[in-house]
Amino acid sequence: MAIAGNGSNDGPTGRSGNRVTYMRLGKLTSRTIGLRTDKPTVPVLKSRQVTALTTALLKPVKGFLIVGFGLEGKLNLQTYYTVASSYNRLNAISGNYPDQQIDFTKVLFSQGKMPVTPSTLVSRVEKGLTFKWDASFTAKGINQNDQVMLMAYDPQKRGTEFQLNAGRRSEGEAFLHIRKRKKPLLLETYISFISESRKSISNSMYVGQIVW
Repeated sequence: MAIAGNGSNDGPTGRSGNRVTYMRLGKLTSRTIGLRTDKPTVPVLKSRQVTALTTALLKPVKGFLIVGFGLEGKLNLQTYYTVASSYNRLNAISGNYPDQQIDFTKVLFSQGKMPVTPSTLVSRVEKGLTFKWDASFTAKGINQNDQVMLMAYDPQKRGTEFQLNAGRRSEGEAFLHIRKRKKPLLLETYISFISESRKSISNSMYVGQIVW
C-alpha cells in the first residue's frame, strides 16, 4: 500500500499493486515489479548480458569508482555507480550477443573534465608497476599538485590492485604495489589525475596490458 508523504512536494510512497514508489536522490521515483513469464527476445537477452558484464567489471573496484565517478554523479543528480555503469555498458562492450565482451581499452574508471597527461607508460618492476608520464605537460585545468590514481585490473578477478593517492602529477612517476601470486597475472592498467581538493578529476586513461 502506498503512503502519502508529509511534505507539500511529497507524493505517495510504497507499493501499490505491482508498482513501487520511493524517494531517490531527492526525486520521487516509480517502477514496476514482477516476474516476466514470456520468452525473452534476443534484445532482452543482449541487455541482460550487458548488465551482467558491466556488473562483474565494476564490482571489484567500488572504492575507486566512488572517487572516480562521484563528481559526475553529483552533477547529474545520480549515484556514482549509475554514472559508471551507464557509461561503460554503452561504450565498453564489444561483440554481438551471445559473444559480447569487455573492451578494456574503452573502459572508464573515472570521468571528468581535467586533462590527462599524454604519453603515459607502464613497466613491470620487482614488486609492482611503475607508471611514468610527462611532468612538464601543461594545459588549462592542470596543477602540479594534482594527485595520481592508479589501477591494475585483473579480468580473471585474482589480483586487481588500485591506489587512490599514488603521488603527485609534478613527480612524473608513481608506483603501484602488486602482491605476489603463484600464477602470472594479465593486468589492464589505468591512470587518472585528480585535484588536491578532490573537486576536479580526469577521465581514466588506458595505459596498456602487462603480465606480472
